[in-house]
Amino acid sequence: MSWYSRVTVVLTIGLLGHVTAEELKAPNSASNKWRIWDNEAGSTTAFTDQYVIGNGRIGAMFSGGQKSESININENSFWSGSFIDRVNPDSQPTVQEMQKLVRQGKFTEAEDLGKLGYIGTPMSTRNYDTLGTLGLTQAFPDGNVTDYERWIDVEESVGGTQFSVGGITFQREYLASNPDDIIAINLKASKPGSVDFNIRLDRGAWDVVGLDRHVQYSIASNNDSIVMGGSTADARPIIWAAGARIVASGGEVSTLGDNVLCKGADEATVYFQSWTSYRKKDPKHAVLSDLAAVLKSYSDIRAAHVSDYQAIAGRMSLQFGQSTPEQKALTTPQRMVNIAVDAFDPELAGLYFQLGRYLLISSSRPSSDLALPPNLQGIWNNVADPPWGGKYTININLQMNYWPSLTTGLADLTSPLNNLLKTMGTRGAKVAKEMYGCSGTVTHHNTDLWGDSAPQDNYSPATFWPMGATWMITHVIEHYRFTGDKEFLKDMFPTLKANVEFALEFMTEYKGYMVTNPSVSPENTYIIPNSNGKTASISLGTTIDNQLLWELFGFVPEAQAALGIRDDKFTKRVAQMRAKLPGLRLNQYGGIAEWIHDYEELTPCCSPSQATGTLLIWYQYIRYRTSPRLTKRLLTPLSPVFAIDLMSRQLFPERNGGGPCGWPRAWTIAMSGRMFLPDIAHERLVTQMSECSWNKTMLNQGDVAPFQIDGNFGTPAGIVESFIQSHEYVKTAPPGNANLEAAYTGELDKVTLIRLLPSLPAAWAANGGGSFKGMITRGGFKVDASWDNKGKLKTATIKSQLGNDVYVTIGQTPIGSSRGQSIKVAGQGTGTFVKLKGVKDTKFTVTAA
Repeated sequence: MSWYSRVTVVLTIGLLGHVTAEELKAPNSASNKWRIWDNEAGSTTAFTDQYVIGNGRIGAMFSGGQKSESININENSFWSGSFIDRVNPDSQPTVQEMQKLVRQGKFTEAEDLGKLGYIGTPMSTRNYDTLGTLGLTQAFPDGNVTDYERWIDVEESVGGTQFSVGGITFQREYLASNPDDIIAINLKASKPGSVDFNIRLDRGAWDVVGLDRHVQYSIASNNDSIVMGGSTADARPIIWAAGARIVASGGEVSTLGDNVLCKGADEATVYFQSWTSYRKKDPKHAVLSDLAAVLKSYSDIRAAHVSDYQAIAGRMSLQFGQSTPEQKALTTPQRMVNIAVDAFDPELAGLYFQLGRYLLISSSRPSSDLALPPNLQGIWNNVADPPWGGKYTININLQMNYWPSLTTGLADLTSPLNNLLKTMGTRGAKVAKEMYGCSGTVTHHNTDLWGDSAPQDNYSPATFWPMGATWMITHVIEHYRFTGDKEFLKDMFPTLKANVEFALEFMTEYKGYMVTNPSVSPENTYIIPNSNGKTASISLGTTIDNQLLWELFGFVPEAQAALGIRDDKFTKRVAQMRAKLPGLRLNQYGGIAEWIHDYEELTPCCSPSQATGTLLIWYQYIRYRTSPRLTKRLLTPLSPVFAIDLMSRQLFPERNGGGPCGWPRAWTIAMSGRMFLPDIAHERLVTQMSECSWNKTMLNQGDVAPFQIDGNFGTPAGIVESFIQSHEYVKTAPPGNANLEAAYTGELDKVTLIRLLPSLPAAWAANGGGSFKGMITRGGFKVDASWDNKGKLKTATIKSQLGNDVYVTIGQTPIGSSRGQSIKVAGQGTGTFVKLKGVKDTKFTVTAA
């Protein structure tokens, strides 16, 4: 059969829904505050110039090119290979010898030994791979391109490109549908019969992935589709396939080689699908079946997609105020440049906030036990070897990815994270036994889709840290505190308990304390005392470990009480070990000491644990054993835990700054809000946007990577801390300020405290006031609030979703004080702190008294 006979003549329009010329109106993105937009096409440079779409599993990046466009495509289970058992066969005796050396202060010797016998064999987990590109080449009449506009709409989760050539207006729309589990690219033109283009799939150029790397077939199918696939180079490979199909209204669709051609159509849609053997036994069959099964019209797919997305995204909104007409008229890149030098742009800040939620909805969707969480780059990647392998880095990054989930109404999106925690629990049990001779489970500072729990890399500041899963387990704790979901807690409790069991057996005695050994303060290095400048990272009993374990051990009785579990022997053992953890102490700079001894940091600032109050500043203040002097200092006026990053910056500004781009800046926004430093919170938000995000896409730059998604996630979570806080607890007591006393992790009789507008920067109110709707607090409360242009509360509504009691206050008043702003709650009373008696679905109205 000759090529020109393999043609589909399209006679119906049922799969598309015809669009007339009059319907192709100007997109007018300047009038839509929820659009990131530009009047210039992007380049092929991923992240800096390309917008991203995703449905939680498959994703794409598009630049809005005119005649040709190379669309990067991804499937989140396409990694570099199958599971590797990497536990070093000599690790257990090595660990025992390292423990001796660390106790003796022989840090260099311990690290040198660990680099041989502790590290994984091989050193690295699998890395996230790129699937390839969908190439689209479109034919146009002669003439210059005019009226160009491209956008991504975070209110609808739809992207677009529109421009005119030779008197004809052309438009493309891009979406990744979760309900239909497919990517769709719709092409229209204002003149009938003007949609001419062809598509092709490939794996990219030599300098990206190596031409046709892992590709074993690339063929046409059914006269309207192409499919490409292959497998990784493993004994047990990941088998993969990707395919695309054109459905057109009018004109002809045909295949030529491994291309699909569309000629003379009025409208056409490209549908893209991909699967791997992680989820499907026969990915190629699954791809072709899914493409052939597309029977709905594009307009119906679009409507279902927008409805599904808005049902999630619309749970919560935030308004910083109104931007000026001059600001609104500018493109997003122009506004991003101006925010650093001009007046605050409140609607641009609101867009940046919602972009973080858009990215989480696009990269983390519950579907099955095989749903995966977003990695260092979410689900988007355009190279075979992305920065840090595009892995799940769990000494800050994956944790921060989910920081906005609970407070901004996205709790159900954490399901993929919990899947990974369970997988790590199973893999980590073998690592705990073989490496440490311990029961329970352990994971170090990185993992992959297989839950690989062995040490990653050969990098002392990160590799020798066995607390990665312990940090991640705090998300289980927080999820229960926000949702009160006992079925969830019951499901996750075995994994939580396994982490406790490992810690109980792993910890050893040191000067009367029980400590982790070996360990590090993640990605930080100190100068060894009296060593002529030698450095090390390895230590024992680091403060981050102590705080993680204090939180984890303290939650055990709370979880047992919630689930009706009685295990007196285990509970007693946990309590005894908790009592032997080292207490907090001040270092030589007046901040919380990061290590058990005073060491001079090699490079002050912004390691994942330099803010050693990090975990607790983010999760919950905890009564921590300290000296009387330190206790007084840390409990007044707020809490027993301050972040060293902020304390040191306040006391020694020359030691710190905003930190590197990405997650460190997001962290300082969060800590500034939590620490009642509104001016710093505002300044850090502005620099995160202007210095640390790409002007054209608003995607966050990593410190050395073109894109690292955690900064986009951490920033909205940090912003919330200035508007509402719920990490503090009050001991159960009758109403009245004189009776109020703070309660902490491990205490069972306590009530959540909600602080309204605790740290609101003046700039976030000055442009007409502001409001938020749908923020969620611990204890299961849904809160709406508004404020005037002076930052004063106008009104707040608190809905009890679980029927719990709660205390409410405005601002920064310490628990037990009566000197703060008085509030009035209809039907409940007036005072600095007012207790609301919980009845499920009851709404309380709060105003300033």
